[in-house]
Amino acid sequence: MDEYFTSTLDKLRTDNYGELTLVLGNESCDLDSAVSALVYSIFLHWQYQQIKCKVCTKINRNEDMYKDDIFVAILNVARDDYELKTEVVYFFKEHGITAEKLIFRNDLDLKQLVPTKRAKVVLVDHHTLSSNDQFLSPYVTEIIDHRPIDKSSWGYKDDTRSTIETVGSCCTLIAQRVKDLAALVAKDVDFFNAYPACSDMLHSTIILDTVNFSQDLKKATPHDEDIILFLETLLKPSDYEAERKSKLDRLSQAKSDVSSLTPAQLLKKDVKIFGSVLVPSFPILVQEFLRKPGAQQALSEALAKRECSVALLLGMDYKEGMKRDTAVYSTQPERADRLSAFIEQWTSPPLQLSPLAPPSEAPCHYYKQLNLTATRKQYIPVLNEYLNDKRFI
Repeated sequence: MDEYFTSTLDKLRTDNYGELTLVLGNESCDLDSAVSALVYSIFLHWQYQQIKCKVCTKINRNEDMYKDDIFVAILNVARDDYELKTEVVYFFKEHGITAEKLIFRNDLDLKQLVPTKRAKVVLVDHHTLSSNDQFLSPYVTEIIDHRPIDKSSWGYKDDTRSTIETVGSCCTLIAQRVKDLAALVAKDVDFFNAYPACSDMLHSTIILDTVNFSQDLKKATPHDEDIILFLETLLKPSDYEAERKSKLDRLSQAKSDVSSLTPAQLLKKDVKIFGSVLVPSFPILVQEFLRKPGAQQALSEALAKRECSVALLLGMDYKEGMKRDTAVYSTQPERADRLSAFIEQWTSPPLQLSPLAPPSEAPCHYYKQLNLTATRKQYIPVLNEYLNDKRFI
């Protein structure tokens, strides 16, 4: 991987490249998003080198005039906020990838860069652009995502290639796409053998996202299982089950180690915005977050800064069996009342929210979530329906 980082960063910083392909992860920048963006960028670089070697030779190629295309993974978070992504920092360091080797969202002025270059954008782990990213829409050439498809704001060109399939991890789709494309220029295993670290990153992320194929959570699909088995034929762990469990334990610990983070930092660790609704997801229970000193003030400030009117807080903990809880908070109580009433009545699927007294003085609607399989992805249709209902705006 060192060759990829060295050559790509050097060409990007010296403006010495032909076509620029940006692989953009989602704004939560969790491990699935970060690994998807990085591995797919490395693969596109490898694929380009394979094709270049076949069609170009030193005899017919002018090295002085020819400029290589580059493929850049964008971690969709500010560089200063990278430390909040505890499992990403831990995992990348494990593979020798420091922050200095990575490109973050605020490292590049995309509004200035993209229109002035021969640029393409690939979206991974999301397919709906935020309001700040709408200017990228004409440049999107490919989408790889595992969320339920949302066509409400689909403004991409007709020839945009999309791989959208509901699976446990976007890395499953990345691995499948890499496998399929690699077979066109070499053997389907050649990239994975050339970059064993990428194989390990994909494997580990799928294990984390599916909670090691937990039967209780039912996040995994047969496609996830097929890809894991394929990757294990390459990685060849001595004990498959022990390796899976070890990876889940280590990554879960890194993800939930938020003891040093303030409430304001926790609200930025894994957050998405849907219309006027701020939706942070915590690797701890919401009740633990709300009991932290300054949590209510941090919530109010986050809503104001992000220009949102209400927050839907999602928490989870599986140290002693999976637990989930939820809270709705707003500085305008009527807004919290409306969203709470809406999610309580939702039945597709039922979220099974059991109302409880708020765990702190912060005025909110607080729930124990009995449907343990419902993650933020399952709340997206709820929020879209809520935002489209004029009664609640």
